[in-house]
Amino acid sequence: MPEFEDRHSPIPDPNEFEFEEAEVDPRLDFRSSFSEALTQHGFPDTLVLARERAESVFHERRLEILDYLKEHEPRSVRALADELGYDKGVVSRDLRKLASIDVVEYVEEGRAKAPRLKHDHVVVEPVV
Repeated sequence: MPEFEDRHSPIPDPNEFEFEEAEVDPRLDFRSSFSEALTQHGFPDTLVLARERAESVFHERRLEILDYLKEHEPRSVRALADELGYDKGVVSRDLRKLASIDVVEYVEEGRAKAPRLKHDHVVVEPVV
């Protein structure tokens, strides 16, 4: 293994991280400030998504799923698919994609995983 160590730089120790030295992406800093402002003005538990991320995930069927989850608590993915009239596999893939961006989570109910909205509010960062 010495050859591997010689060719690659060592992994930095996270305990030696200095925040002052770190470069923060200005968009990430903006998103964080925007989220804090929303919280201060009565919108706690708000997920702020990058526009590019939202565009790649949200489409009509997924928005329909989110709208449905705002008003209902299906007992499982299969129940949600049945209630919306979609194939279970399609709904399952949509939910996985929504969970990957932290919009949906699963609650264990016996052997079933019940999909739920993870946040009270989801916003897409402003363009400007």
